[in-house]
Amino acid sequence: MRYLFLILVVVAFAFANNDGDFGTSISVDPHGSGSDAITLTIVNDWTLAEKALGLDVFEDGSEVYILGADNNLDVIQAYDQAGGVQSSIPLDAANTNCFGLAWNNDPDTDTYYTNCWSTTNLYYTEDFGASWTTATNPSGNSARGMDFDGTDYWCTNGQGGGVWRFQPGVGQSNIATPEVTGNPSGLTVFPYGGNLGLAVACYTPLQIYFYEWDGSSMTFIGNAACPASTVSSSYGLAYCEQNGNIYWSYNDGSSYHLAEFSFDLTSLSRSSWGSIKTSF
Repeated sequence: MRYLFLILVVVAFAFANNDGDFGTSISVDPHGSGSDAITLTIVNDWTLAEKALGLDVFEDGSEVYILGADNNLDVIQAYDQAGGVQSSIPLDAANTNCFGLAWNNDPDTDTYYTNCWSTTNLYYTEDFGASWTTATNPSGNSARGMDFDGTDYWCTNGQGGGVWRFQPGVGQSNIATPEVTGNPSGLTVFPYGGNLGLAVACYTPLQIYFYEWDGSSMTFIGNAACPASTVSSSYGLAYCEQNGNIYWSYNDGSSYHLAEFSFDLTSLSRSSWGSIKTSF
């Protein structure tokens, strides 16, 4: 069981490569027209018995595990590629409205990071949920989806106002995403065009928005409708290096779902995750 718990590890509190590069003024590239062709295609779709919020992915050789938070059961679940629950750990009792989670493959720590959309706290554990510690969440109240790019954390806020790039206790910046209207929910990062790609989902409108971050400015690539035929609310996103697809959680009005979709942004070529991580 410890091996399965090692699979469920979410981002480290300490940073080995702190660049400290957090400005207070972040611009959106005006040349990003959002006119590129975007194609999202469902590869798999599983009906779940419970929520799978936030989402992150752990990859171990040929195995892929999708992590999702359930703030009804107050646990983080690990799903296999057939949508089956393989293991879980308890959330902090105070984290009654957990949404986002992020994982860091640090060989020296076994750490989960989660947020809470009803408080301004981040919660992290290094002992598989036996104890939790809090830190301040720079995205404030109504935090939603999270991800980790190898150096920095990223987070959405359900009330909008852009995305947050941060390192806990070190610095943060709020980056405008004016194209994202409504209520942002899921967020994932992925390698793209030699830079970092971001995908942001919304509860409503039921769209997924794509951006490119070059380390100093954000360029809007475009958006596309959520790829399932029936969607009432959209929850989480998580990119998978192994298959190049994105996992997505949503509700169809009567059931919770975990889906996998392929995506094609025709104007940019996809690079390896390893090359993106070493570029920071």
